[in-house]
Amino acid sequence: MNICIYKHNPRVDVTLRILEAYQRAFENLGHKVLIVSHDMGTFTPDRARAFAQEFVNFKADLALCYGFSAMPQISGGYFFRKHGIPLIILCFENPFFGLHQGLVEEIKTYQDYYHFYVWDSWYLNQLRNLFKNCHPIRHAAEVPNPIPNPLDHAPVFERDLAFVGNIPDFVQMRKERLKGNNPYNSVIDRLIAGRMQAPGSNPFDILSELQESEPESYGAVPSPSWTDPLLHQEVIFPLYAEGLGKYRYTLLNRLDMFHLDYFGDLQWQAPHMTFHPSVGYFEELPHIYRSTNVNLDIPPFQSIDSINNRFFDVGASGSLLLTEKSNELISIFPACEAMTYRSFDELKEKIRFYLDHPIERNQKADELHRTVSESHTYEHRVPYLIDTAMTGLEK
Repeated sequence: MNICIYKHNPRVDVTLRILEAYQRAFENLGHKVLIVSHDMGTFTPDRARAFAQEFVNFKADLALCYGFSAMPQISGGYFFRKHGIPLIILCFENPFFGLHQGLVEEIKTYQDYYHFYVWDSWYLNQLRNLFKNCHPIRHAAEVPNPIPNPLDHAPVFERDLAFVGNIPDFVQMRKERLKGNNPYNSVIDRLIAGRMQAPGSNPFDILSELQESEPESYGAVPSPSWTDPLLHQEVIFPLYAEGLGKYRYTLLNRLDMFHLDYFGDLQWQAPHMTFHPSVGYFEELPHIYRSTNVNLDIPPFQSIDSINNRFFDVGASGSLLLTEKSNELISIFPACEAMTYRSFDELKEKIRFYLDHPIERNQKADELHRTVSESHTYEHRVPYLIDTAMTGLEK
């Protein structure tokens, strides 16, 4: 098949890395790929005409993008739909963050041209209340070929415990939010506090409780509908952005009984931690995971019942991950009980256990590696994307 991949100008660089991994997977499986990029606006007239002809001659069967990045308007319509090309939209974040009324009307009017692939089952079910072609999807990993066996090729471990991930400056973010007189500040603060106390809870359950017990507080929320994009953008996004930083910062600080290596941009005073700069997703990250005894996952607050990419990336590296438990994780990795935590005390116990028991640690790392390499690579995802999208078009 002929596949267009739209590369956008990202807020977070990892989104482009995911698209690049999909490009390699499509090509490895024999499909032709044409890259369409946001920087086409900088083309000279001659280059623009040449690319336009290349695009027409390519005759794409499908296009793929991350979020709503590939929906520029042209002549009163949207680019790929105007060219008769169905669009696969990967939603590895909250899909409501990028929606607005114009997009809702476009997608509802031309439903057969838009196919959503959503990583979180809760958001997937909400999006199905708006649109027709909504499918589940999971993150994936690129696994070396031939695949090394972690037990046969023991790495040299450089560190005991590490966390790699973004910790936003939540203190400054809250200052800016309060300075801007966000009318939903009270509700946002209550949501962050509720999620800090119960990180695995559903923030929409907290909102429902507020609606029932404190209608005067809930009255500040822009809409009681979970499918209203304004609710997600004005209330849920600050919860995600600020809560993500605050929770990760708090949890890492509490692990002061271990030495912990942190790879990211934010730094602070913490004697038990060694701070490192952010690392390249494909270039450096696999080595960091591979050379760490225990890798820590602290899922973002926007995850309700999903697995983030860290599970697959660590599994592909052949190392061990400790992460929060979720129904989605159980469904693809039934042996996850030994690698998940529900509380801070349980996390401490498992870190200590796996640092003290290398045989058990390597066994669990091997189980995780086999699960990812046998079922969760980008080459596994490509046929699923094509089959479900094409089946929807044939109906």
